[in-house]
Amino acid sequence: MTRISFVIAVVCATTAPARADDQPWAVGVTDTAKARAQVALEAGNSLFLEKKYSEALAQYEQAVAAWNHPAIRFNMVRCLIQLDRPVEAADNLKQALAYGDAPFEEGLYQEAVNYEKLLANQTGDIHISCKQEGVQLTLDGQALGTCPTTVTRRVKPGAHQVLGRKAGYVPQTVETIVVGGDSETVTLELQSVEKSARIVHRWPTWVPWVVFGGGFAVAGVGLALELGAISAMNDYDEDIATNCSVNACSSETFEQFDELEQRRQSAELRAKIGVSIMSVGGAAIVTGAVMLYLNRGRSVVPTEIERAQPGVKVLPGGAAFTLSGRF
Repeated sequence: MTRISFVIAVVCATTAPARADDQPWAVGVTDTAKARAQVALEAGNSLFLEKKYSEALAQYEQAVAAWNHPAIRFNMVRCLIQLDRPVEAADNLKQALAYGDAPFEEGLYQEAVNYEKLLANQTGDIHISCKQEGVQLTLDGQALGTCPTTVTRRVKPGAHQVLGRKAGYVPQTVETIVVGGDSETVTLELQSVEKSARIVHRWPTWVPWVVFGGGFAVAGVGLALELGAISAMNDYDEDIATNCSVNACSSETFEQFDELEQRRQSAELRAKIGVSIMSVGGAAIVTGAVMLYLNRGRSVVPTEIERAQPGVKVLPGGAAFTLSGRF
């Protein structure tokens, strides 16, 4: 079981102000504030042993608000690790180690250093920069500020998205993957809408014209068949008129004109085929005309998305800890 030692009596006994060169973390902190910090610290330690990490963190935060002692802040680090909040844990650990090993009891400083190594591989950094005036930056939906600026944020390993926006410019999104213990650099440079806009069509421009022109070609074939059929029928009528003027035509004698009958049937068939083909051609012409209308060029401003994927590293794991109850 983790050992907890209590030193409220030692804190209360410290009535003289601490010297800045001995305990700079205690300068200006009253005995009353130290006592409040001790009470909150003990409550947090009890909750931590019960694995109530959120409640323990709240108590440690109260203790740090009363006295920003590195050892108390280190207990916050432990809670944040248990709550899978490595970025906040790393930030608080950096503050806890600001004075080296002096604020810690024996063995605790080495534990904090071990956590520092562990968290270094459970977090990464994104360095973001842009030079354009007025560009609004966000990282994973959280505001970063306004350009020109250079900013570094510690993040969890994994995918992250940097977005830059400015009126009159195309929004730029950069998606990057941060590997634990590593850093990524993102530089944004937005393009104006005028330079980025391009003309796009629903289909390739040649497609509607092929349909439209193809309709006329098909209709032309059908028309040629129809005109040929009309000419053949005219010839048939003339031949019938000629033969009937020489020989009286009756139902009995008409059956003898087999050749003329075949020509009539052929002409009627070509007329039907011609009409059908012209109908198909007409439909293609209408379709092509509609496609030409729908395929009118329109101006489109693309959203730029850049992606960067670094290599994969193996992350170490495992750690041990003790609770600090004395400072």
